[in-house]
Parts: sequence; structure tokens; C-alpha cells
Amino acid sequence: MWKSAWLLGALALSFFGCATAEPVRVEAPVVERATYFYVAAMELSLKSSPEGTGGDAAKVGLNDRVQQVERRGSWFLVRTADGRQGWANDRDVSLRPVSDLFVRRWGARLQAAPGEKGKTVNRLRQNDRVQLVDKDPQGWAKVTVARTGDTGWLELGDLSTAQVVVRTRRSKPGEPAAAPPATETPEPAATPAEAAPAPQQAVPSSGLGPKAAEAAPPPAKTTPGPRKAKPGMFEPF
Repeated sequence: MWKSAWLLGALALSFFGCATAEPVRVEAPVVERATYFYVAAMELSLKSSPEGTGGDAAKVGLNDRVQQVERRGSWFLVRTADGRQGWANDRDVSLRPVSDLFVRRWGARLQAAPGEKGKTVNRLRQNDRVQLVDKDPQGWAKVTVARTGDTGWLELGDLSTAQVVVRTRRSKPGEPAAAPPATETPEPAATPAEAAPAPQQAVPSSGLGPKAAEAAPPPAKTTPGPRKAKPGMFEPF
């Protein structure tokens, strides 16, 4: 009987001890996920120091994938796939690849193949929106034009990440504005007072000039008309 009592006590003790035992906490190691960006500029020079005060450390192109190493404010220290690294501003990188681009100039040649001798597919307009499909290391991009639906190759130099702002020429400060075309204005009709000549006033004589009678011009001689013959004159005898 004492054996059963001892057994019951041991079971109670083991049960009490299991109820009050604290669970063991196992902390999982913190795994840091790398942050990757895509270059959002057609061509970007990575700087050797933040704030853009350093020299050029490396050059990257549109949609090149870079890894974040460090951050200071709006500047990121990034590393390329081949191990080059430098600082880039947050406005020049994006979490997603850039897909929409714009044509920079009128008459840009969309070609069937990359290279100078590619067949022309179409001539594009300035600020035509295109979707980037692919690009090659030689500076060409395969795009689809939103306006026409054509697909072909363009030089990267003919593309921009934003629309081109077309500015109109304004006159410089101090520069006279263009005068409006001159129009002929008819002269006003002369009034009666202006049309009639003003009477000449007599100038008082100083005593040195000719007398009034001498100064006046002589009267014009009148030519006598033909004399009338009397009746009977010059009649034959």
C-alpha cells in the first residue's frame, strides 16, 4: 500500500513541475533582405561621395539593376552586378524598371533592326510615347509606339524619360516689342480759316525805302482792240 501512495505522490509532483515549467524560446536569426533599384535615367554617373560633391565613380544606363548598400538622406550607395559602386540620388533610381519613354525630336527614325543601315519603319513625332521592350549594349532600344502601334528600334539618344518642353521665344527685357504694321491715316480736311491765305499786313515805312508810288508796280498796258470802220470809208471811187 505504501508503494501505491509513493507512486501517487511521484505522479503529482511530476505533474506540478510540468505545469509550472517555462517554455523555451528559440529566436530565429534575422535575415536581411537586399534592396534592389533600377536606374531611371537614360545615363547616370554614380558619385564617389553623397550630395553629388565627389567625382564620377561609375557609369550606368537605363534600367540597370543595382543593389542598395547604404543610405544617407536622399542618397543611396549602390553596387552594380559587376561590383562597381557609387552614390545615386533617389530621383534617379526606381523600384521598378522604366517602361514608358518619349521621343525627343521630330523625324526620329524607327528602324526594323538596330544600326545605322536598318530599314526605316516610320518617322516619329516629338513627344511620341513609346513602350520599352528591349535594349542592346550598342545604344539602341526596341520600342512600341503608342500612337501607331509600330514596333522597331530607336537610338537611345532619341529617347527621354519625360516629355520635352517646347519653349516659345519671348522678347528680352529692354528689347522693344515688334511694332504693328503701319496703316495710312488720311490727313484731315483743311478748315476754311486754314484754306484762305492770311491777309498781308502793311509794313510801316522807315523812310529809307522807295515811296509808295515808286514801290507800286506800273499799271499793265491794255492792247486796244480793232478800230471799227465808219460806213463809206475805204470804198472804191
